[in-house]
Amino acid sequence: MYPQFMVRPVFNRYIARVARELIHRVSPEDYFLKFMLQQRNPLGEGAYALTFDFDFEKDIEAFPTLLDLLKKNNVRAGMAVIGKFVEKYPDIHKRAVDEGHEIINHSYTHPDNPHWAPNRYFNKLSYAAQKDEIEKAHEVYHRVLGVESVGFRTPHYGNLHTESVYPILAELGYKYSSSTAACGYKGFGAPSEHTHGIIEIPTGCSLHFPLAIFDSWNMLRKNNPFLGDDDRFVQEFADTIQVISEHSLFLTHYFDPYDVIKNNKMSRMIGYIKNIKTVLYRDIV
Repeated sequence: MYPQFMVRPVFNRYIARVARELIHRVSPEDYFLKFMLQQRNPLGEGAYALTFDFDFEKDIEAFPTLLDLLKKNNVRAGMAVIGKFVEKYPDIHKRAVDEGHEIINHSYTHPDNPHWAPNRYFNKLSYAAQKDEIEKAHEVYHRVLGVESVGFRTPHYGNLHTESVYPILAELGYKYSSSTAACGYKGFGAPSEHTHGIIEIPTGCSLHFPLAIFDSWNMLRKNNPFLGDDDRFVQEFADTIQVISEHSLFLTHYFDPYDVIKNNKMSRMIGYIKNIKTVLYRDIV
């Protein structure tokens, strides 16, 4: 039996899970559209921002192939990169900058990353330690890549994201964060001002899974993934982009490079964003 103080949180999580399952099974398209149509799209037309998180060595290994693909299709993207990886692999990160991609601060060690900080969690760090992670990464980008980042993404955001990030970013002169999920944040998927003058740009969901982040982990890799199939993953992306374009909405996703390079998924997905305006976060803010 659960202790009394735990009953309500456990019950609320159960209700939320049941509600999500019902929406995903019964009327996901209607829910997605009604939700997204409430947004105030600052761009005034259908627009999409493509971003990637480089959290592991295998993401770095996929980096050249990804850059080749983006260059071939004239698409620029946001790259959330770890300071330690920039120091270790400067050339590939310099290439990304040279080809017009945006560097998003993803912290210096990515706390709980098995390569650099396996026993630390961003949300459990002190304010000073969080600030140090962001400042050190910023310094690396400036020193090694010659860029001044203006945006941040909390490592493994979601439950590891904290409100303490916003005053830190404001103090450093940053413009935005992209550390929340559209399905659980105000703005209905569009950028909106949070606190301390920082714009929050939440990562988006998809047409048939409006209450889940549309990323490669949720859809393909976790236990009991929502899709679990490459072809269905690409089709879900295509269906979602079509709705965004038709209704002049804004949407952004992030993907793990090594996931989407496999089986030409990213190559196929890029074909569906050629007819919609693509933007970088820095263009918005």
